Amino acid sequence: MEEENKPSSEFPPELIAYFTDICNGAEGNPLEYLSQFICSHLVGDEWIDIRKALLLQLLTQNDTKKRMRLHTILVGVAGSGKTEVMLWWRENMEGILVNGELCSKTGLVGDARGNRVSAGLLADYDGHFVLVDEIDKMPIRDQNGLLQAMEEGQYIIIKGKHRQPFKAEVRVIGSTNELEKIQKPLLDRFDFVYRCTMADREERAKQTAKIVDAFIGKTDEEIAGMLRGYVKWLGDFSPMILPDDRADVVRAIQTYILKAKEVEIEKVSYRSLELSILRIAWAMAKLQRKNIEKQDVVEAIVFKDRILRKIYGVNIKSG
Repeated sequence: MEEENKPSSEFPPELIAYFTDICNGAEGNPLEYLSQFICSHLVGDEWIDIRKALLLQLLTQNDTKKRMRLHTILVGVAGSGKTEVMLWWRENMEGILVNGELCSKTGLVGDARGNRVSAGLLADYDGHFVLVDEIDKMPIRDQNGLLQAMEEGQYIIIKGKHRQPFKAEVRVIGSTNELEKIQKPLLDRFDFVYRCTMADREERAKQTAKIVDAFIGKTDEEIAGMLRGYVKWLGDFSPMILPDDRADVVRAIQTYILKAKEVEIEKVSYRSLELSILRIAWAMAKLQRKNIEKQDVVEAIVFKDRILRKIYGVNIKSG
């Protein structure tokens, strides 16, 4: 068991040393350091948290028992970067990109016709990222199948009296122009919900050099290889909450629930709050190959709180 928890040694010594330095904080906080490389040419303050969310999502495992997988949805008008980040992810992180409006043609969750049952793309990409552009335009059948896959790691096709399950432990990055058009149960499955805006001219001017470098293309390929390598180097290590830390972890979550007056907690499900906080803390701890401590949970709460305030926040002035 101890041997299984060791980092992968399938790398040159100099790369192992580099990954070890990152893990130990030699480059600063690993979450801050590694996330900055993801789609770095997109500008705007919101991308700081979005990059971190996508990095944490990359770390989550395909584990139906513990359901550690994280999911992200981006909201905004055309040109705000939503599709751009999904295209980057498809090119560099082995994801499949589908358009929600065209799902009926691509067969996201398959169907049953005649004597034949078709599994669909979700089953084909079990264990991978599925990038759904314009998720609000998906047919209800595909939305329901996607919801099942995000929650349970599988979906079911019913044919007469037969119910055939298909394994689909996918991690989803979705986009929509309007958050209000996403059905509540499906929205509840997304741990990270971010609004993307158009950066102003000064901010875009500052980032011109990054855009030029990204256009050349070589840097993206190298960066993606490094990120995938780091995740592989971490291996199968799965953070735990040790008995000595359990009380502090429980207290931190309880305190947030009781004192987060700016968030209408009653509207937030267990999956989207308590369990989401634990999944985020798990990914943060894995990034550093250590067990979950109170500080990981506190950082996860701060991360999650910024999202919840925008979705379930109350108007302080009106009470």
